[in-house]
Amino acid sequence: MSKAHAEISQKIVGLLKTLPKDRIKHYASFKEIQLERFQNKALVNQISEKDLHLQYLSLRDLVNDKYRNYYKLDDKLLRPKGNPQYYERLLSEIKGEKKETFMSAIRTVVFGK
Repeated sequence: MSKAHAEISQKIVGLLKTLPKDRIKHYASFKEIQLERFQNKALVNQISEKDLHLQYLSLRDLVNDKYRNYYKLDDKLLRPKGNPQYYERLLSEIKGEKKETFMSAIRTVVFGK
């Protein structure tokens, strides 16, 4: 492994470790899969230095929320006029703020509120 490959892969691993833990448990975690990939020296050797550098730049932009800040969403998209309680309830469940009980879920299905 060349010195440049080792440096870039260490930078990538460092950035991957700064990523927050997934809020929702997935079948495969992006962070864990990429950590395994870039800690495997045999796989890193097969990737060209240019591609490694491009992957580092892309990951850096992802960690810094470059595109989230560049393409700001206005309140119209985040809080739609049609049934805003539905979207607030979905977001609170995703964030883990409050769980819906079985009875409240039935009430939501039956009455639509």
